[in-house]
Amino acid sequence: MTILTAVGQELESNEILELGYELATAYDEQLRVLHVIPKEDFNEHKAALEGTPASESFTISREEQSAAEIARQAVHESLDEYDSDRVETQGRIGDPTDKILAEVDRTDPRYLVIGGKGKSPVGKVIFGSTAQSVLLNASCPVVLASR
Repeated sequence: MTILTAVGQELESNEILELGYELATAYDEQLRVLHVIPKEDFNEHKAALEGTPASESFTISREEQSAAEIARQAVHESLDEYDSDRVETQGRIGDPTDKILAEVDRTDPRYLVIGGKGKSPVGKVIFGSTAQSVLLNASCPVVLASR
């Protein structure tokens, strides 16, 4: 099994990654860190490069590699010391909720660790968000780390 941790673009992922790594260490599991670039952002990046030589090499596969690199950078900036053999990073393109839930279905993690924006617990219930959708629809236990 694994511990799946989903991180956003902002590099304020310290608590999320620290918690994910603590769980992975405690359960002697692999930590899989996932970053999803929304499809709209992908389309904007592609449109901005249109007509340039870089547009020819701009593919979903390449953008998923960029998303994995964002996850890798978040790990390096968030965890002071870690066992690199225990940590794996991945990137996906699409709707963050859908991609996180698809990864949960694909990997069947022991836990999913996600972050909730700085809203109150009541605010998280009232206002729609990726975290709320994932909490309600994940097929595994979800740990919500508030930032």
